Amino acid sequence: MSMKLRDLIRKVRQCKTAAEERAVIAKESAMIRTAIREEQVHFRHRNVAKLLFMHMLGYPTHFGQLECMKLTASPHFPEKRIGYLGMLLLLSEEAEVLMLATNALKSDLTSDNKFVAGVA
Repeated sequence: MSMKLRDLIRKVRQCKTAAEERAVIAKESAMIRTAIREEQVHFRHRNVAKLLFMHMLGYPTHFGQLECMKLTASPHFPEKRIGYLGMLLLLSEEAEVLMLATNALKSDLTSDNKFVAGVA
């Protein structure tokens, strides 16, 4: 099991050198990739939040694009919110999942729930 976002931030901030930081990020990226492969749905929102942190640090996180799409399809609002934030940051114009993002956005904009429509 991978660590929580708070623990990852703490570990990265404790690093003395850039090489140490890269090692921590590489290890956690490998754990996230494993979780994605194994379809661990309970930790999906946590993993996307960690990918967003890694993206802000400048590390490659393109492998999490489809996880963001899966989160936007979730019926739970907090997961949907993280999914849309991830789509905003991780998707580019060349992304293959752009059509899926458009369809998810369209369905959430027509939702009866005002919070879901607002986050979309």
